[in-house]
Amino acid sequence: MALVALANAKGSPGTTTTALVLAISWPRPVLLVEADLAGASILAGYFRGQLAHDRGLSQLAIAHSHGELETALWDQTLTLVQHNQDKKLLPGIVSPHLAPSVANLWGALANQLVALERGGMDVIVDLGRLGPTGRDDREPLLRLADQVVLTTGSRLPDIAVSRELVRSRMSVVEAAARDLTNLATLTIGPGRPYDAKEIARTLGLGSVGSIAWDPVNAEVLSVGSPTGRKWGSSALVRSAGPVITAIQERTATRRERFSTSAPARGASAGNGAIGGAGR
Repeated sequence: MALVALANAKGSPGTTTTALVLAISWPRPVLLVEADLAGASILAGYFRGQLAHDRGLSQLAIAHSHGELETALWDQTLTLVQHNQDKKLLPGIVSPHLAPSVANLWGALANQLVALERGGMDVIVDLGRLGPTGRDDREPLLRLADQVVLTTGSRLPDIAVSRELVRSRMSVVEAAARDLTNLATLTIGPGRPYDAKEIARTLGLGSVGSIAWDPVNAEVLSVGSPTGRKWGSSALVRSAGPVITAIQERTATRRERFSTSAPARGASAGNGAIGGAGR
């Protein structure tokens, strides 16, 4: 079971498509939370604008202001995969100007998502672009996440902005501690020209692998293109499986190592992790 947050640095796209392919491929019940402060894109893209944007974080923030977050959460979700009630979506805000209206939601929502995960439903959070430490209202999600997965392309500009984000968010982590931090990297489109291991070394992080560069099949998720007969066996979908396994293994490793000595969940254990080692 896991609470996984995906994020990116400025100019390094692909996080939402990655979050979608992971959620669709996830082997357990899962809730995908669209928490990108730049605005939601899944309803307009994956759902091709066919659903009204009348559910999601904005409505949940109103419910939270009335003390009704827990009871209102499921009413604000949609079924992500047709005829599959084990895969849900919590849509994000319509546009960036609404970000202040949900600023007070993140702490309570993070705790509620932990409760879901403890109850048997995994959670994937699409954070979109991540801000510097202390300047992002979504810090509670980062602190409580089992894994914060930084997505990056394999070209130099992508790697450069990702490296600066890592430097701004964590102190130097010794090689022996890299498997303990909740921050890891995920390469989108390896080999263009650098591979996932090279990028992980450059960023000083562990890696959960890579998602294939597959623009045609990615459009099924990004703009709602029809799925072909071979979509389920496409390079994009096939690459999701090993990434999910790697995320689960890193989560299990962290939980095992901190099970006897970890502080209360959400507190920092001082190991340089983006959200501490409290999980």
